[in-house]
Amino acid sequence: DPRVQLHCHITPAREVGGDFYDYFAIDAEHLGFVMADVSGKGVPAALFMAITRTLLKATALFVASPPLCIRKLNDLLARENEQMMFVTIFYGVLHLPSGQVHYVNAGHNPPYWLRGDASVQAVARTGGMAVAISEDFPYREGTLTLAPGEMLFLYTDGITEAFNPDAQEYGDARLASVLQGLNQRPTTPADICNAVLADVHQFERGAPQADDMTCMGLRYRGSA
Repeated sequence: DPRVQLHCHITPAREVGGDFYDYFAIDAEHLGFVMADVSGKGVPAALFMAITRTLLKATALFVASPPLCIRKLNDLLARENEQMMFVTIFYGVLHLPSGQVHYVNAGHNPPYWLRGDASVQAVARTGGMAVAISEDFPYREGTLTLAPGEMLFLYTDGITEAFNPDAQEYGDARLASVLQGLNQRPTTPADICNAVLADVHQFERGAPQADDMTCMGLRYRGSA
């Protein structure tokens, strides 16, 4: 779709991981997009991830409201969760003609909004807890409107919680600073993701990767 530009990347910490991203057309005017992180690592997390991704997409295609969609997903997962796993999720629906985004943040790292005035700000939280912990949780909705050319950067905590050999954490402040520098010049979603990952790897200085690293750059190009 010429109205949107996307780039995504995932590097699991082990052979299989528990992070996932997804994006899908809900109808001709709406695009759903997701960034999520399952608790734990390895095969159990990967299996729970696959179930969550399938149920979320299946629900989203029939439930237009992000809060209701995530609430239904939460109830389905929490009902039979003997392993007591959970998933943090950021789920948004972009209205392609207008750039308006309706979203729910279920305990996930807030994405960054790269604005047209070259500023960078964290997307407001919606107060939701992680999915699959407790049934009947009332998730709330947030909204924002992307101007043509503006971008969202979504990620998992494998990026901000990367460590170097001196046991220093990469952190939110460093990520925001890198994005601020990148937003001073013309960039694509691929440029943003690749530059952030390169900076993380430079910061790690060869330290082993502790968690899955996943990110997504989503640019709204306008309705024309």
